[in-house]
Amino acid sequence: MMNVTLKVYVVSLLVVVGLVGASGPSQDSSAEVAAKLNATTAGVVVLKEHRITDPGMNNMLISTLLIPEGWDVKGGATRTVNQLFNMPVLLDLTVTAPDGRSARFFPSFSFEFNHRSPGQMLKPTQSGNLYYPLPDSPGQWIMEMAKLNPAPEVSNFRKVSEVDLPEITKSLRQQNTQRFQSVAQLNQTTAQMGFGSEFDTQATKIVLQYDKGGKAIEETIVLTWQYEVMINQNQVTQGNWGVMLMQSIGGPVGTNYIDDPALNAIFGSVRINPQWLAEMNTYWTELAKIRHKGNMDRIRTAGKISQIQAEGASAVNDIMMKGWRAGNASSDRMQSNTINAIQEQTVYQTPAGESVKLPSFYDHVYTDGNGRYLLHNDALYEPNSDSTMNSQDWQKIQALP
Repeated sequence: MMNVTLKVYVVSLLVVVGLVGASGPSQDSSAEVAAKLNATTAGVVVLKEHRITDPGMNNMLISTLLIPEGWDVKGGATRTVNQLFNMPVLLDLTVTAPDGRSARFFPSFSFEFNHRSPGQMLKPTQSGNLYYPLPDSPGQWIMEMAKLNPAPEVSNFRKVSEVDLPEITKSLRQQNTQRFQSVAQLNQTTAQMGFGSEFDTQATKIVLQYDKGGKAIEETIVLTWQYEVMINQNQVTQGNWGVMLMQSIGGPVGTNYIDDPALNAIFGSVRINPQWLAEMNTYWTELAKIRHKGNMDRIRTAGKISQIQAEGASAVNDIMMKGWRAGNASSDRMQSNTINAIQEQTVYQTPAGESVKLPSFYDHVYTDGNGRYLLHNDALYEPNSDSTMNSQDWQKIQALP
């Protein structure tokens, strides 16, 4: 149907990096990768816990991740307008090193379109989405978004490459087997009337380059998206589509930022608060009940949603954001089972009995009990004797078996 098949990404960028290479993960040994990191950090790495909270749920913790000290952090979770109840809160976080290396967690998006009754571009619709026609490819969508929302400090923005991720696409389609079957069954009924629908879910990787702050930067984006469109007389007439998960990793052009342990540690350290996720599950369950009433109840549905959101104590207003994660729980499980093997990470146990994933390139790992982790390979180095560490209470922690 399209020149470039639509793609959807379901596991983190770190997993993708390991899957798309012809020879698999980086062939550097742990010692070699550690040496690369040590060369820029004087052999000691300190990671600090960063907390992301939901401003609409009394700043309830959404997730935590580890960020190297001295790196810049921008963004977080923000609420959208009430009309966008399919994307109620947006999470957009960028972490940048002094030398230009970066990691970004993008928001998820939900779009819809109708060629017979066009809406206003990027404005909320009655169905709780943004109006935006289905693009030919995610790369095209990114370039269009860049033109609509240009960053003043960025110039010479261009797409270097765009490739499919067949292994991840295969997994995505397997997870959506029932949905494919439902669409096929419906099409058997409507084909003789000249119309039907099409659903797909796929994955892609896009490499961009641009100039920023006097530096040439390259950024690798991976994303997932899915779409369901109506087709009448072989023409797409309307439908909805969404970017379910989107992340990027970047650095100065010519550097091997893909294999950078510090960037990998950021992505691998993300931990979602299960209590917050449970609240989000409730939100999406309640919203589904409302929407399943069908178009005949559109006015009452809109009124109920507005009422619930205005009250502030109900599910729809109290439980906002990241429903895409709840809807893709199987994808998260696949990510968790794969990521450790691909990106050499080790799970450590903290003195509080919690677990944390850290790069496997270090022989000595410490924590100060306040969300900071110190990693090094020098058998003679004692962090509690180092006045520059701003702590005299580093406790060594051990890897879990």
